[in-house]
Amino acid sequence: MSVEELYQKYVPPTRTEIRRLDGAPLGPGVPSHSVVPVWLGSFCEEVSDPRITISDFGEAWLNTDPSPGEELHTPPIYLPPETTFAKDSISFPADIWTLACTIHEIMGERPLFECFFGDRNDVISEMISTIGLLPEDWWKMWEARGEYFLEDGTWRTDMKRRRAPRSMPLSERIQLMGRKDEPDFSAEEAESYEKMLRAMFQYYPEKRATAKEVAKSDWMTRWGVPSLRAYDIQIPCDLS
Repeated sequence: MSVEELYQKYVPPTRTEIRRLDGAPLGPGVPSHSVVPVWLGSFCEEVSDPRITISDFGEAWLNTDPSPGEELHTPPIYLPPETTFAKDSISFPADIWTLACTIHEIMGERPLFECFFGDRNDVISEMISTIGLLPEDWWKMWEARGEYFLEDGTWRTDMKRRRAPRSMPLSERIQLMGRKDEPDFSAEEAESYEKMLRAMFQYYPEKRATAKEVAKSDWMTRWGVPSLRAYDIQIPCDLS
């Protein structure tokens, strides 16, 4: 495909001039303009009969090796808390935490622990806002806790790193994730969905639900799997 054909199929690049706020000349390492990325995908409304497969969460390792080491290359908002507080315990339960984040993002159309240009401490504060306080030993290990909380676990009213000093628990976030004016879930399904996620969002990895327990959970068997079968999607394992 030639450059001209590429521009005809999509659009010519949009160039934006770069200027300093103080009007001074740009430094030698600064480009004169930026180019807005071209959109090569399709809107979800235009996609029919999609088949989505999750290959890994940024890193994969053999199931014969129970641990990938002390660092995961998963995007920060999906990283489980043990990657900060108990790096020697990183193993398969880390995938359960990240899977829970992924499920909710698919269902709710936005990340659960969403931070606008936040760092790891912002993500941890979002975990606490959603799930509850960290275990006491991890709470004491978290050096940045004073930027968000008082020592009794209440939010600082004078903090600089969050918009509102209050929690938004998981149940509230589930009710707010509807795609229309009405919530997507009935009260019964919302309760079942929250129960499944809470089992996956246990802070200590050894207390987290296993993959088999998630697959056989009430929400997965009553709502998740039937929805897949309604679209004639193959289930790769026996969930009976």
